[in-house]
Amino acid sequence: MDFVDIYPFLVALLIGALIGLERQRRLVEDKVRGVAGLRTFVLIALLGSLCATLSIHYGPGFAIAAMATFTILVAVGYASSISNLGRVDFTAAVAAVLTFALGMLASFPESMHLAVALSIITTGVLATRTITHHYVEVLSETDLLDTLKMGIIALVIYPLLPETPLGPWGVLNPRQIWLFVVLVSLIGYVGYILIRILGAEKGLSLTGILGGLVSSTAVTSSMAAEVKVNREILSSAVFATAIASCTMFPRILFIILVINRNLFFALLPPLLLMTLVGSTLAYLQVRKNAPLGKGVKVKDPFRVIPALKFGAFFAFVLVISKLANVYFGDAGLYAAGVVSGLADVDAIALTMASLAKSTLVPTVAVTTITLAAITNTLVKLSIAYVLGTREFGNKMAKIFLPTVLVGLVAIFLI
Repeated sequence: MDFVDIYPFLVALLIGALIGLERQRRLVEDKVRGVAGLRTFVLIALLGSLCATLSIHYGPGFAIAAMATFTILVAVGYASSISNLGRVDFTAAVAAVLTFALGMLASFPESMHLAVALSIITTGVLATRTITHHYVEVLSETDLLDTLKMGIIALVIYPLLPETPLGPWGVLNPRQIWLFVVLVSLIGYVGYILIRILGAEKGLSLTGILGGLVSSTAVTSSMAAEVKVNREILSSAVFATAIASCTMFPRILFIILVINRNLFFALLPPLLLMTLVGSTLAYLQVRKNAPLGKGVKVKDPFRVIPALKFGAFFAFVLVISKLANVYFGDAGLYAAGVVSGLADVDAIALTMASLAKSTLVPTVAVTTITLAAITNTLVKLSIAYVLGTREFGNKMAKIFLPTVLVGLVAIFLI
């Protein structure tokens, strides 16, 4: 017997132990006697793996019969536990059958990793009972409908849109534009959920950090829309927007580090200074205001109109960027950096990092990328004024303009 022969059974044992550990902890927490605990779930997964192995010799009918027999056994076992628990623990019964199926799935090399992944997801679902129950209890009809709307624009409309560029210059990609509509809507929705769980201050701050890793421009648009409806979250929205924008600079540095490590150290000073200045000013801006998070009510988490406005704004910026490239493309790479920063910073960062490996002077690449980051920051400032309120725009100007100034000074020093 080789280790290869016993390896699937060991994986099944680990799957059973993972799910069984959560089930055992739940029994202890509820102070009840259940039908199956840690040892039983380990044996269930092992039994499933053994039945799958035997089905190789006896045919697929054996596996089907084994699954049906075990399901009936579980149904009888948990039905008989009513006298002890006073209720049928249907979740535990389903978990037992699922563990058996995962044990079977782990017996085949091509599906072993899938079995492990599904077991982790299953354990996570079981372990978050308190959180999910609490959220469902406070879930309103509006929340449910808005969740369905979010699913429609992200999972129904987005896949149906063509990916072929349209227009005379071929820059309007419907799917790409709609992706930003989805991002703005998703960031607003996630921010709403986090506000409900953590409060306005912590919820929006976390939204800014996570959203900044994807699109700080989308975060700005989402926060501008929130402020226009809810004046009470102004301070937290300012902080979230500023943090999202500051997150953009480390994101650029990470891209450069992966593509061209030598350019990373040259670009580190200007982007690091911009990050520090923006973060410090954001902190000071929030510190001057009264603490938020108490008594703030955010209604209607899904508002498609602000997202569509941002989609139209993004399409407009794409057209302007293309026209600038057509008529001023010969002005050099600096102009390209400014124009590219109107819509996206990552693309110009990738291009400059690649060119700096061979044909481009590093200082030129650093200047171009920094200009793109500065331009993108100014675009977000204009979004704050156009899609938000004047007060929101003024507060963002106090953070963004000094950040831009620091970037410009860094360019001259370079």
